[in-house]
Amino acid sequence: MTAHQQEVGAGPVTFGGRLRELREERGLSLAELARATSYSKSYLSRVETGRRPGNEALAAACARALGIDPSRLGPPDAPATTLAVPTQHLPVQPPPPAPVQLPPLQLPPAPGVFAGREAALAELDGALSSARARWGEGGPRVWVVDGMGGVGKTALAVHWAHRVRDRFPDGVLFGDLAGHGSSGAPREPGEVLDGFLRALGADTGLIPPGVADRSALLRTLLAERRVLLVLDNAAAPAQVRPLLPGAPGCVVLVTSRTRMAGLVVRDGARRVTLGPLPEEQAVRLLRRTLGAERVDADPAAARELVLRCGRLPLALLVAAERALSRPGLALARVNEELRSDRTRLHVLAAADDGDSALRTVFSWSYRALAPEPARAFRLLALHPGAALAAESAAALLGTTAGNARELLDVLADVHLLEVEAPERYRFHSLLQVYGRELAEGRDPARDRAAALDRLFDWYRQGADAAGRLLEPGARPAGAAPLPGVRPPVFAAVPDAVAWCEAHLADLLSVIRYAALAGRPPAAWQLPFALWSFFHRQHHRAEWLNAARIAVAAAADSPDPRALTVSLVLLGAAQAQAGRPVEAEIHLRRALERCAADRTDPESECAARNHLAELMLRQGRAAEALELLEPALPLSRTLGHRRVERVTLANLGDASLRLGRLADAERLLLEALSLRSTGPDHRTEGLALLHLGTVHRALGRLPQAVGCLRRALELHRAAGDRWAQGRTLEQLGHAFAALGRPADALPPWREALDLMTETGDPRAATLATVLGSTPGTTPGSASGGPGSAPDGPGRRAVTAGPDRARLGYRSGT
Repeated sequence: MTAHQQEVGAGPVTFGGRLRELREERGLSLAELARATSYSKSYLSRVETGRRPGNEALAAACARALGIDPSRLGPPDAPATTLAVPTQHLPVQPPPPAPVQLPPLQLPPAPGVFAGREAALAELDGALSSARARWGEGGPRVWVVDGMGGVGKTALAVHWAHRVRDRFPDGVLFGDLAGHGSSGAPREPGEVLDGFLRALGADTGLIPPGVADRSALLRTLLAERRVLLVLDNAAAPAQVRPLLPGAPGCVVLVTSRTRMAGLVVRDGARRVTLGPLPEEQAVRLLRRTLGAERVDADPAAARELVLRCGRLPLALLVAAERALSRPGLALARVNEELRSDRTRLHVLAAADDGDSALRTVFSWSYRALAPEPARAFRLLALHPGAALAAESAAALLGTTAGNARELLDVLADVHLLEVEAPERYRFHSLLQVYGRELAEGRDPARDRAAALDRLFDWYRQGADAAGRLLEPGARPAGAAPLPGVRPPVFAAVPDAVAWCEAHLADLLSVIRYAALAGRPPAAWQLPFALWSFFHRQHHRAEWLNAARIAVAAAADSPDPRALTVSLVLLGAAQAQAGRPVEAEIHLRRALERCAADRTDPESECAARNHLAELMLRQGRAAEALELLEPALPLSRTLGHRRVERVTLANLGDASLRLGRLADAERLLLEALSLRSTGPDHRTEGLALLHLGTVHRALGRLPQAVGCLRRALELHRAAGDRWAQGRTLEQLGHAFAALGRPADALPPWREALDLMTETGDPRAATLATVLGSTPGTTPGSASGGPGSAPDGPGRRAVTAGPDRARLGYRSGT
């Protein structure tokens, strides 16, 4: 008989007695067993002496600690009665039935309306796969659903959990961690653990007080179970980590407004980031909320409503409720209420549920920010566009790009900004409205105005720097940078073009906003600075819109050159867009202003050259020559070599079209002899194109091929696809005239592609010839791009005034 049996009498060995025997056999002290099982020493002592009953969870924990099969401990005891009463005198009664412990099912109700998110649901289904590809092989599967407030993270998590709960026979635990919300501070992990342990059947008197001990007990209870844990609205990885089980059979689904990078890095979590719903899915959500009949009655209004709500599920549901509460209200009327940024967030508020108001939901994320990121969020929201880079953010904030990048990352981590691409961030439209509201309410007007002035100046400085690379020697649009503005610096032309392309949408937004906000300098200087970029990249629609805004804004500018410059800009844009009548009107208006006020000779030279180029394309070479002759001495008085070179090249082109080949050759050679302040590939290439055509007309065919090949290299280096097409066309003429038709066809085919792409009207003629009867060689006696219908074909290389012989036609 053991000492323990002697203590309690000669009755049967109890659970506690067996536990004590086995512990002592293995040389473990009570304290060591307590540490190994996460149960207190005093509790284990009471179990061993029979003063407290054991239970299955304790038996499993002790068996693991002792390294034995749980059956050796036997069944746990029934609750003990008073030890003073001899057990042999007690009436024999059957033990009461043990209460049935049902698996916990704590999920809140599934969302009343749910649509879309098929890709995210499919990704979450991967949590159920038995395959473990390089992650979580020894632990639980942890998934994080992150995204901005109102994007539907909780709805997705609960919807998916309901859909798969039958895969978790041991239950589903749900905890609202209150990371962002109206309830105050986030919940402590210990509090959440207490609720989970109770739900799993832990003896309430045995739940340890410390977070670490409670976390260990949770891992113990879940060791052999398959449970889904949904941890909603988490604030940070430190709040989640104590709630993670250690068993591979469990799945943890976390939702958060933060990216939970710590869980991904340290705990092998997978991330599913939710953005606004795709348009079709958003319309489907409206159909399920409002009814298909109402949505289908006005599909255009339904799509506009989706866009007004930023495709955000919460906003869509609030707007839909607004429409449902007023059955006679048309969707178009709801859209009218949402069109104003000043009232949109007020409209998107559920009247009887403050927590469903967009402004309130957004405020939960904003209130969690430290003062510096909070100020950054407000000022960045003032950007007229939606996209931000570190450099443009630095201008708004008046700081360095490095500090701005850190602030952008902080805001992106909590989804107040979204990462659009590496080093590029974007506001959701409704969050930007909210940020502007905050800025107007909390930042002085002078601070907001200064931030926008720095932003406008940063864009202008960047566009100016790009323009000076694209057209060396071009005059700047404005003055030196404002204090706190660090202008972009470009090493080469491709860098400048890439910057303009990347920021084009934002540049146009800034131009529009500056005009509406009554800031004429930004509204006309930015389009002027972008002139070379627009022309080179053939952004015709953008150029036209920007130029029209510039003209309207320049009318209110105190700068006397503003309107003249803007009129020339608009005329050039209209000429490029194939609107010759409007172009001529605006260019002549600019010339009239120059004639009345001789203070802007550079604008006069620009107007004369653009108008002459327009006339040359229309076959009005004599008028162009007359217009250009005063421009040459004017350009020489400026001392601006590039302007002089452009004028000489255009004069040479006009003389060529008039058949004055000697004059054309002289002017073009003079243009090529001038050296501007930097590379000027476009003007040099055009001069060589015209000179090559002169050589061809004079029968100097090898010289023509040499000039045209060099012109093609320059146009390719400049990225001027229109000029490449023209040069390739003339190169084909030269090869045809040399009797090398096989060499002529490839340049003509490439020319046709480029002319079609750039909208060159000569593409139709070239296409007709290239698609003519098989065996016919373009440029031969049967006709071609280098000859008129009644022209002498290859004999057109002789000198003479016939423009058709030179490959030119009216309307080009």
